[in-house]
Amino acid sequence: MQAPLEDAEDEGEDEEQVAQAQERLLQALMARTARELPRRQLEQDWAVLGELGSGSYGRVVLAEPRDGGARVALKLLSKERTARCSFLREFCTHLCLRGVLTCVQVLPLAFETPTEFGFAQELAPAGDLCGLLTPGVGLPEPQVKRCAAQVSSALSYLHGHALVHRDLKLDNVLAFDPECHLVKLGDFGLTRVLGWQVRPTPGPAPYAAPELWHPCAGEARLRLEPALDTWAFGVLLFALLTGAFPWASPARSDPAFRRFRAWHGRTCPGEAPPRPPRAWRGLGEAALRLLRGLLHPSPGRRCPPGEVLRYLGRPWAGEGGQVSAAGEGGQVSAVGEGGSRQGSSSDESGSGQVSSAGENENGQVSAAGENEEGQVPGAGGGSSWKYFLIPVNYWEFFLDPDEFLGIFP
Repeated sequence: MQAPLEDAEDEGEDEEQVAQAQERLLQALMARTARELPRRQLEQDWAVLGELGSGSYGRVVLAEPRDGGARVALKLLSKERTARCSFLREFCTHLCLRGVLTCVQVLPLAFETPTEFGFAQELAPAGDLCGLLTPGVGLPEPQVKRCAAQVSSALSYLHGHALVHRDLKLDNVLAFDPECHLVKLGDFGLTRVLGWQVRPTPGPAPYAAPELWHPCAGEARLRLEPALDTWAFGVLLFALLTGAFPWASPARSDPAFRRFRAWHGRTCPGEAPPRPPRAWRGLGEAALRLLRGLLHPSPGRRCPPGEVLRYLGRPWAGEGGQVSAAGEGGQVSAVGEGGSRQGSSSDESGSGQVSSAGENENGQVSAAGENEEGQVPGAGGGSSWKYFLIPVNYWEFFLDPDEFLGIFP
């Protein structure tokens, strides 16, 4: 009886060590970037071809290097609204994810103008998921499954490296083709390491987990855990399938959320599940079972994002073959939630390899990189923390290898 407790304690220590190592790496990258951050006049180096999106954080523009090269999306953060350290953290988090196929890639350069901080990232020609889906209808099931497999891979990588995204939503998943054969998770402005302390959610937010609304008594802040992303992932999948949100916010005062909680609480292992709320009745049993796991009210009982891979070969629509649209939290607007077509950013900051989803000969979606049980290595539960690796391209940001290795114990 004692062994499981010891294993749990060891696992917790491993998680903390990975988080501390990740934070040291970020701090080292931030310090190095700050020392070498060049000042530029935007128009001297870039031909700005148009605006892709804007918000309180600043703007994202389509740009082309004046000395030649591919077009990129330039993210420009207003100095009036963005602290220097917040910009450095967002850019350096991007650097930590270079080479991860399902995360938006950033060029290894950053700059500042008299009024803005900026960096360049790859351009997503098809925009974000919010612009692709039809409000009240959603996306076709094969597209949803492609998105699900790829976003789950991105989250599994982040969580396996002690990072919590904190801002997963339709606007922040970018598509590189209209059929979603390649989508990438972007906007890492709010991403922090495991254990970071955050304030409760101040206003309506359909993606926010219940614990962000109802922290424990006496606690002014909440400890960041991957379960926050898992909840947002479940809401995102519901929105992709139906074109609507399941609720306006996970609050006790929200009727749609109360109905979901009552239904979820009556779902017992080994028993036939009760009839779901009206907004959920167009979903098939596989989708309902998956979403019940991702959206478990108790953070510790939510299944990991990689669990989605077990359901890709089963139908997600109901018996009629079409998911109904009647979400109760309001339809998803085609305009986007953050006003950006290249990944929106929140007010605080302003946005081993994993494989993307593909299709087999039968047209079913599968995820490359699965093991024989259909699981992504390092994607499940607490065991994922042991897969902490340092991408080789970090070396190029440190002139002296000893300087790089010195940030780790």
